[in-house]
Amino acid sequence: MLRQFVKYHGTGNDFILFSGNYKGLSVSKIKNLCDRKLGIGADGLMCVENIENSNLDFIIHFFNSDGRLGTLCGNGSRCAVKYAHSKGFFIGDSCNFKASDGIHQGLLMQDDLVSINFLNCTKAVKSSSGHLINTGSPHYVEITENLSNIGITDVGPVVSKKVDPLNGCNVNFIEAMENDEFQIMTYERGVEMETLSCGTGAVAGALVLNQSKGIQSPIRLRAKGGVLTVEFSVSELGFENIILTGSVVKVFNGECII
Repeated sequence: MLRQFVKYHGTGNDFILFSGNYKGLSVSKIKNLCDRKLGIGADGLMCVENIENSNLDFIIHFFNSDGRLGTLCGNGSRCAVKYAHSKGFFIGDSCNFKASDGIHQGLLMQDDLVSINFLNCTKAVKSSSGHLINTGSPHYVEITENLSNIGITDVGPVVSKKVDPLNGCNVNFIEAMENDEFQIMTYERGVEMETLSCGTGAVAGALVLNQSKGIQSPIRLRAKGGVLTVEFSVSELGFENIILTGSVVKVFNGECII
C-alpha cells in the first residue's frame, strides 16, 4: 500500500511524518524507512492522528529510528505542530496535542519558528560529573569548558548505558560561548548516535544551567543544526512554564510502500 509522507526538520533534527495512526508500520519497517542509505532517512518517525469531537487537535505517535516507540520528542513535536496545521487539524496559530507524557500546547510564530510547552519538571539530580533530569525524556547533562575535547560518538553510548543499563539515557554536553549563548551537543538513545539537535536535551541543558550556574531564562543553546531558545520559571519543586522555541523547515513530500 502506498502511503504519503512529509519530511521535516527542526534545527537539523529530522523526521518522517504520516497522517493517521501507525497501523501497518512494524518495528522493522520504521527502522528501514529511517535508514539513511536504504530508506528515506531520519532521526525518527511520527504518525500524527487527528482527533475529532475533543479538546485535543491531534495525537503524536513518535518512534525512534530504531523502530521502537519513543518518549517525548521536543523537536519532533514542534515539527508535528507545523505538519498538523498544514493538514487542517487545527485553525489559527495555537493547538493542543497529546504526546507520550501528556497534553501540550503548540504555537506557530513568524519566521518558521514553532514553540511548544513542556510539563512541569522536578529539579535535576547530581550524578558523577553532571546532572540527571527528565524533561519528558531522560537526560544526562554535563557542563564542560571545551566541547572539542569530547568525542561524543565514543563517550555518548558509554555514559548512556552507565546511567541506565536497560533503557539507555540521552547524553548532553554544554559549553558557554560569547553573547550569553551556550553550545550543546547530544547523543540520543534510540537513534544511537549524535543528532544535530535535540529539543528535550536543550530544555534539560537550560534547566541544569539555571540550577547549577544560576543562568536566567530565556537561555539560547546553539546546536549543530541551529539555535533553540528555552524559557521557564523556577518553582519550589523545580521548573514550570517551560517553553521550547526553534525553527521548523519542510524538506519534501513523498510516498512510500507500507
